[in-house]
Amino acid sequence: MVKLLIPGDPLFAVSQEASLPKLHAGKSIALISLGMGAYFIYLYHVGFQEVIRSLAHVNLSIFSIGIALAILGVLFDALAWQRIARKFDFDVSIWDIFLIYLACIFMNNLIPSGSFSGETTRVYFLEKLSAESRIDKSSATVAATRIITSIPFILGTAIGLIYLISSADVPVWALAICSSIAGVLLLINILFLGVCYADGWLERIVVVAINWTEKLLRIHINRQVCLGIVRQFHQSMIALIEHKRSLFISTFWAVMGWLCMTLVAFVTFLSMGIEVPMRAVFAVYAVMIFLQMLPLLLPGGIGIVDIVMITLFSAIGVPTHGAVAATILMRLIQLWMLTALGGISMIYLVQKTSRMPAKPAMEILAKSF
Repeated sequence: MVKLLIPGDPLFAVSQEASLPKLHAGKSIALISLGMGAYFIYLYHVGFQEVIRSLAHVNLSIFSIGIALAILGVLFDALAWQRIARKFDFDVSIWDIFLIYLACIFMNNLIPSGSFSGETTRVYFLEKLSAESRIDKSSATVAATRIITSIPFILGTAIGLIYLISSADVPVWALAICSSIAGVLLLINILFLGVCYADGWLERIVVVAINWTEKLLRIHINRQVCLGIVRQFHQSMIALIEHKRSLFISTFWAVMGWLCMTLVAFVTFLSMGIEVPMRAVFAVYAVMIFLQMLPLLLPGGIGIVDIVMITLFSAIGVPTHGAVAATILMRLIQLWMLTALGGISMIYLVQKTSRMPAKPAMEILAKSF
């Protein structure tokens, strides 16, 4: 039997520190190759030559605006998170917060886990780079920003759906897909709110998880420790409601971040000389982000997300070859470029935190209880 450390033991502080998710390079490369292989087969049937001709007519000056918008989108999301983090006494520079957000994107795209790996990365680096080290507080900052960033996302999806419903040219199946995803998104966010704020929800989930873990792995888990952290997390989330000004400012930055990311698609079409209604972009962009958040096995949803985007853009009236070319360019920015920048950020942050002096266990313990 394996027993977890208990309060009172100075080494217990280690158990409260988040750790980076493990990245298996070989597995990720194999899955990326699988997704790219399926995607290239799809492009072969669409027609490479026509797609290449569409790409050749891209206005690079306008397209570069999309690159800037994607980076700005990450920066604005980082500002939204930093505003919340400061209310929990995490004093980390916006530059470091920005790099952490990029590292989060890197982990999410390479480890398909419903964005869990990216959020764990955020918690890990936030604690490492701050004098504050409480997993309940750091987790609360991440949970709060997840709720806040979902607000513009849901509103944008609703606007996109209204446009699709009012347009007689959109196929029923495309409308059904977007409507279903919007409904699932709304349900997920309602459940997430319940977990964060409803009394007892998260505790019951944790108890069930502990029971199954002990039964399957034959280990003993200290319930007092786990439930103590859960209660502290719940208290932190409740306390955040009182900071209405911070919530408003964080929401403003989240809206700006969402708008920048959505405009990447609009600018991409503009660089190709294709006119697509902004409201239609809202709907398709919502589907893309939703699919990227799901644990689809393939990193970044490679192949799956691309094909779905092409299909939906074609359904709203974009010529197929134009939809393929635009999707390639959008994913070049929002998947490949941001993942590459995230990888560089990850290397920098790991090196920076490894040079920082370790926090004394007793000091961390005193802050946690």
